[in-house]
Amino acid sequence: MVGRPVTLRFHDEHSVAVAQMQIRELFGTDLTPEQIFERFNSTLVFYDIRQVVKEFFHEYLGPDAFRSTQALLSGVRKYQKDAIRLFSTFTEAYARLNAPGALERELKQLEPRSDDEYHRRSSWKIETISDIRLPDLGYISASRAKQQREDRQELADFLRELAEKFEIEKATALQRYPEKMLRRMDSLLRQFQSKIQHGFLSPLFAPDADALRREADVLAPKGATDIARMEETQALAQRNLARYLSADHLDVYVATSMRSEADYVSVSAFVSSLFAHESVRPLKLRFFNPTQSWIEDRVAKGLVEALMLRRSSLTIYMAQKIDTFGKDSEASVALGQGKPVIVYVPRLHVQSAGIDSEELGRRSRADLKLLLSREHSIDADDALDDQSLFSLLLTARLQQLPAESLAKTIKTHWADFDLYGEDVRIKDENERAAFRSWLDDLIKHNKTTEPSKTLQGHVIGILVATAIGFERRAKLFREQHPLALQVILSTGVLNGILVVRSVDSCGHLLRMLLGNSLEFDLEVDEFNYRLIEKTTRSTMRVISRNALIGNAFEAFYSRHPRSPDTD
Repeated sequence: MVGRPVTLRFHDEHSVAVAQMQIRELFGTDLTPEQIFERFNSTLVFYDIRQVVKEFFHEYLGPDAFRSTQALLSGVRKYQKDAIRLFSTFTEAYARLNAPGALERELKQLEPRSDDEYHRRSSWKIETISDIRLPDLGYISASRAKQQREDRQELADFLRELAEKFEIEKATALQRYPEKMLRRMDSLLRQFQSKIQHGFLSPLFAPDADALRREADVLAPKGATDIARMEETQALAQRNLARYLSADHLDVYVATSMRSEADYVSVSAFVSSLFAHESVRPLKLRFFNPTQSWIEDRVAKGLVEALMLRRSSLTIYMAQKIDTFGKDSEASVALGQGKPVIVYVPRLHVQSAGIDSEELGRRSRADLKLLLSREHSIDADDALDDQSLFSLLLTARLQQLPAESLAKTIKTHWADFDLYGEDVRIKDENERAAFRSWLDDLIKHNKTTEPSKTLQGHVIGILVATAIGFERRAKLFREQHPLALQVILSTGVLNGILVVRSVDSCGHLLRMLLGNSLEFDLEVDEFNYRLIEKTTRSTMRVISRNALIGNAFEAFYSRHPRSPDTD
């Protein structure tokens, strides 16, 4: 409770005998509540601990705490839960919570909050930009698109010509072009931020003809109709930006990385579903959705995001396959300000078939082996690690899906899993092109084309590999990520992220955060006291058991004046 070891070994034998007798009397005699309080304070004198005030005693101990050592431990754990939420050390917690008249004031921070304030708000609406137009915001401004027309046309023509030569000459096709021309094309690829990973002069350059044509379509200059649509979309997004900047409140900042069309669609779908959730919608929350705003200047964009982050009460961090320094920085800043950060990590979920990568990812090794044997008659080799068992079970369940259900799964997950970006897993260029074409049928043309057996194998393999990646990411964020715990700069309290795996769990958690109604378990191990949020099993607060670390935090973050009688 006081943050340091206590002992009787520096007393003489007579003092030790009296102290031990008083402890036995606390637990073994029929004392009145007032007598127990007085006897407990008398005992603290032997340990050089400041005596407790009545409010503190009755909140955390009381007469019932001395019915058994287990009852006493229960009272101590209750105190520790509150202490970890509010202070960086138990030493400071004891001094602050045990000050006369202070307990009610300090614990008021932990009381549930009414949501009446949110319900009384006026409605607040952002003009919705449809998914099909979201890529207009990832593009350059319409005016710059006009200026780049000739260079884009030159690059697109080159890519289409090269695609035709690739189909006939394969790897020797590039040898027909002079080095000077290839260097210029490399420069244009970089200028227009092409997704082709390696330049034409690199020995690693190896896209297929279909990929080259698709990239040509993306990089080609926009026509007059497209330019007009872009101008309209960007103007709408700038109106939304004005609404964000002038909002009467800002409750939630959504931190994302948007590099592809899939990113825009994924973020937009998540945000729309979350704030329409039954637990969230009645609160009329103001939230910054970066897919619905736009400004061309990079510096201005950074200033907007910094302001939104500062004004918001909490941050939702969307964990995508690839995260950026900017997004990590935003989460870190929010944690350092003492604000909650929710990390959303996608999962593979097919409810009709009982497929849930999160649930399987938490299974023990023994459970995974039992499920493989019982469901699929697979006797797993003991040499296989847990990830291999997980992969086998997930693959077997997906293989049992009818073609129609597999297609529906792809439609549901393609954006979160960025399935177009996963085509590199397919080595044969013809099968790779067939995979992209099948995705087009499902996603862009709303067809239900049944995949071939070969293609079905590739699709399932990609789903499993991507799901495994997200399960690793979820574990990383819960246990090892540098963002997992950040010091609140003003108090020294360690602030942890909360990891969710679905819109539903995120909605319920968001509601509890705003209502200050989270529930916690206290876990104590060799190194730390951890406060674990019950629904997500995420570590939200920590106090280290390392004595020197505790001393250092007490020295540099203590918010109570030191005095000879303060522990």
